[in-house]
Amino acid sequence: MKKLLLLVAAALGAAWAKKKVEQQRSEKDLYAAASAAGSTTSPASGPWAAASDSPT
Repeated sequence: MKKLLLLVAAALGAAWAKKKVEQQRSEKDLYAAASAAGSTTSPASGPWAAASDSPT
């Protein structure tokens, strides 16, 4: 009986750990996608490019 309880506890712990890792991975992917989408413009084409003295 103790072995069965230990096995069930180990399985629940592994399932919780897997869920946590997948959640962190999805948050990392979401952050990477959001930061990549926000940096589509180059600094030379930004609002300050027209106000600079140097030609681009």
